[in-house]
Amino acid sequence: RLYREVLNRYHWAESAEAFTSFHAESGLLGISGSSAPLKSLDVTSVLAEHFGKLATQPVTDEELDRARNMLKCNVLTQLESRLVLFEDIGRQILTYGKREDSHTMSEKIDSVTKEDIMVIARKAISSPPTLATVGDDISKVPPYDQVAAAFQR
Repeated sequence: RLYREVLNRYHWAESAEAFTSFHAESGLLGISGSSAPLKSLDVTSVLAEHFGKLATQPVTDEELDRARNMLKCNVLTQLESRLVLFEDIGRQILTYGKREDSHTMSEKIDSVTKEDIMVIARKAISSPPTLATVGDDISKVPPYDQVAAAFQR
């Protein structure tokens, strides 16, 4: 969705992607993007808007299928590297106490529903967001309060 609705629509958006990191009792869900310094306010507003849409508008069947397929492809492709495979084994054992095979992982990805995504997005925006900014000129990045307010709309 970010590719189609952000990168294809706004020529000034240099990147837009979602990311996750999970652990035994916590996790991190986020969205990141980049632009030229003069477009910092615009990219921040657009990303906040799209994150908010996840909480209020279900993704389409096509978007959900595409996301599932992309995630499975990325995970399985990454596991072809022995270094990544060993890191994944260690992470899974520390997180779950066991190693899950690729079939089980694919089944779990396929079991994610539109409602699951909305519930997670609602939970994520119910807390104040964390904002990180990197660059030589961050003077056009909106103040934290303005970004936090954008997620509460």
